[in-house]
Amino acid sequence: MARQGGFYAVRKGRETGIFNTWKECKNQVDGYGGAIYKKFNNYEQAKSFLGHSNDISNYRSSAHTGGQIGKPHTTQKRVQVKNLPPSYYSSLASSSAYSPSRSGNKNTFYSVKSNVPNVESKIFNNWKDCQAYVKHKRGITFKKFEDESAAENFINGVSAHDYKLMNVPKDIFESKYKLSGNTIYDRSMNVYCDGSSFGNGTSSSRAGYGAYFEGAPEENISEPLLSGAQTNNRAEIEAVSEALKKIWDNLTNGKDKVNYQIKTDSEYVAKLLNDRYTTYDNKKLEGLPNSDLIVPLVQRFVKVKKYYELNEECFKNNGKFQIEWVKGHDGDPGNEMADLLAKKGASRR
Repeated sequence: MARQGGFYAVRKGRETGIFNTWKECKNQVDGYGGAIYKKFNNYEQAKSFLGHSNDISNYRSSAHTGGQIGKPHTTQKRVQVKNLPPSYYSSLASSSAYSPSRSGNKNTFYSVKSNVPNVESKIFNNWKDCQAYVKHKRGITFKKFEDESAAENFINGVSAHDYKLMNVPKDIFESKYKLSGNTIYDRSMNVYCDGSSFGNGTSSSRAGYGAYFEGAPEENISEPLLSGAQTNNRAEIEAVSEALKKIWDNLTNGKDKVNYQIKTDSEYVAKLLNDRYTTYDNKKLEGLPNSDLIVPLVQRFVKVKKYYELNEECFKNNGKFQIEWVKGHDGDPGNEMADLLAKKGASRR
């Protein structure tokens, strides 16, 4: 029983069950502490994520939208699951987020999130299996949790602190930035970001950053790093931060909204924004090295991320926004252009 758009299974939220659109699912999990949910292409997989067939109760039908503006209303069944015992959740192994080899201390969970297509995200409950899985792999992040729902949220990129990090109440953000009308924005643009530092690690180093907006040279950024240590890492942070700043301005003030995709060869920045920040609050962020750049970087990322989520039906990326890691100096023309812009920025200091 597969259909275009998928099925959204909510195992823990304001209301549990299988929903036909991300908007319905989001209403159940957004801001709900410890929410557990996942998207499936197959109805039976979604049902398995909620529980075995003999655990299912209270089937009911209701009308839902097809998940995109302009599509007709359809009637689908939604499964309600209530009052499942805590021990039940630990028995689930059908979701791709779970490893079939999980064993060991049931109170410890090692969550592995992948940002590359050929590596599956998984949860293990012993370090040995996790260590063997992540060894020699790039583009992944892993973290230990004492709570299974937190481990799930880490994989799903769910943060309970987004609106606090932005310092904007949810209702105000949504009322201000919700798009109206039936326009679908299908224009896409890659934005390559890079940093450079001449004499990196020395007292005389000079750093700069660049952002290459593919197909829109008038948007390109090439600037010197004006504050703090002149390191390559700080320049790479600032490159993505300034690109996000421009993207936010374009999304909120421009008429033609764009499906932006940021690409960076900084694994640190990609992992921070895609994964690690979701477990941080303001205090934790302010305690990180280079917090003078990290705090605005995360705030800008969260704003763009929540903007796309809020207006998912208007964008062909379906409200998903992540930072893509690319291998540096590997012949990618966009990455090479960003490197050139960063070096030009550094030379101007």
